[in-house]
Amino acid sequence: MSRRIFRIVIILAVALGIYLFITKESHTKSFLIIISTLDFLLLSLGIHGLIAHSLRPKSKGELITFPLLMWVLWAVLFLVFVFFIIPIYCPDFLVDPKM
Repeated sequence: MSRRIFRIVIILAVALGIYLFITKESHTKSFLIIISTLDFLLLSLGIHGLIAHSLRPKSKGELITFPLLMWVLWAVLFLVFVFFIIPIYCPDFLVDPKM
C-alpha cells in the first residue's frame, strides 16, 4: 500500500512538472520557481519513499550506509534540479535585471 502511495506521489510530481513546462509562459518567474521547488520536493519524497519501502526490513537494518546513500541521492537530485530543471523553467532566473 505504501509503495502505491509513493508511486502516486511520483506521478503527480511528473504531471505537475509537465503542466508547468507547457504553461511556463503564462506564469510569473517567482511562481514558477516556488511551484517547481514544491514539485521537486514531491518528486524526491516519492523517490525516497519508494526506495525505502522497497528494501526488506532485514537488509535495511543491516545496511549502515542507508542514510548516507539516501542523502547522496537527494543531493544529486537537488543539483539536477538547480542546474538543469530551473534553467528550463526560468532561463534567466539568476540574472538580476537591475544590473
